Amino acid sequence: MPVVRHRGRQPGTNKHEQQRALRPPQRSRAEEVILHRLRLGYLTLEELKDGFEERPCEHCPHMTPHPLTHYLLSCPATERLRQCVGPENAAALVRQFQKNLPLLLEVARAAPPPR
Repeated sequence: MPVVRHRGRQPGTNKHEQQRALRPPQRSRAEEVILHRLRLGYLTLEELKDGFEERPCEHCPHMTPHPLTHYLLSCPATERLRQCVGPENAAALVRQFQKNLPLLLEVARAAPPPR
């Protein structure tokens, strides 16, 4: 039986292909971006501008100087997350939900975090 040889690189040897294979297939690129934004605590575009004081929440009438912190710790749109974990700081809350990503993604899809 003849040996089949591949020209060039072997399939699946590209570093990016290997990383993609490790990522769960059920998450889209947009969902990955949302998870990274929550995990890293990115500031919103308005917060980066000079003179920013506060802005209204996208999901409730609350005015807040820290939209992501409000979103995680006190916004009614994410209350389901806090009921599972309890009152903690934003970083601890996100760390807890790394263990329960389906719930975090479900809430983030219904009420996306501030951008």
